[in-house]
Amino acid sequence: MKPFRKILFPIDFSEATTAMVPSVREMAERFNATVTVVNAFNLVREYSLAPSIEGTGNSEPAPILYSPALQELRYQRERSLDEFARTQFSTVRHSTTIEDGDPALVIRWVVQRENTDLIMMPTKGLGRFRRLLLGSVTAKVLHDVTCPVLTSAHQLDSTLTSHGSYRSILCAVDLNSEADSIFRTAAFLAQTYGAKICLLHIDPSSNENGQSPIALELRGAFDKALNAGKEPRGGGHELCLCALGSSIPEGIRQIAIKEGADLVVVGRGHIKGTFSQAWSHLYRIIRESPCPVLSV
Repeated sequence: MKPFRKILFPIDFSEATTAMVPSVREMAERFNATVTVVNAFNLVREYSLAPSIEGTGNSEPAPILYSPALQELRYQRERSLDEFARTQFSTVRHSTTIEDGDPALVIRWVVQRENTDLIMMPTKGLGRFRRLLLGSVTAKVLHDVTCPVLTSAHQLDSTLTSHGSYRSILCAVDLNSEADSIFRTAAFLAQTYGAKICLLHIDPSSNENGQSPIALELRGAFDKALNAGKEPRGGGHELCLCALGSSIPEGIRQIAIKEGADLVVVGRGHIKGTFSQAWSHLYRIIRESPCPVLSV
């Protein structure tokens, strides 16, 4: 597991964006990473596609001919973006970019162009009804982009929302070929932050105390991922095992609260399995989690 060196932070100047700044800044400072702050200028709905860098020798978008009023509005947005980054990320290396088009497609294009290691972005869980939804931009990014995505807690009144100093990590995983990358990420972060870690998996045969027949297999797979490659930074870690026999999203939420988790690490459904059998699981996990979720 390599450190995060290039972080993409999409912003829309909302309160949710500003609230996530401390987490982005802490992550960048800890890994000596560069933050790219991006904003999508999408007032002209007919221009809904971001430029593609696949199959062409030109990685730059074609210029859009705006009316003078729209061009001035774009200049104002660009100045606001520069001021936001200069104010919020004065202690870390950063750059800004404003691109024309649909936000999700812009994010995907910038990720390809910048070789991004990590996307950090908020969800929009405002109001009772909005809490039932995951923002369309977030959903598209989770589906279309392969690099890790760290989303903020969806419920703004969460008591477990952190500002990036992760002390308790919940790792929800299946024992499949996707598990190794999830284990590596969780173990790396646990040792980097000196955090305790709880491994969670689905096993209907687990008893009332949460003990599972495959607990030893799970621990062995985690230890193998932990010891692979170079020795990570930081000291040892406190590890617990937990089996889940109930609804996946609600079960993860309850165990995150029980363990005092301030970060949940899950897979993205690249491999079919219990946790990844439907995208709706991932969306619900993010919606209902009391803390940020890192989907690998």
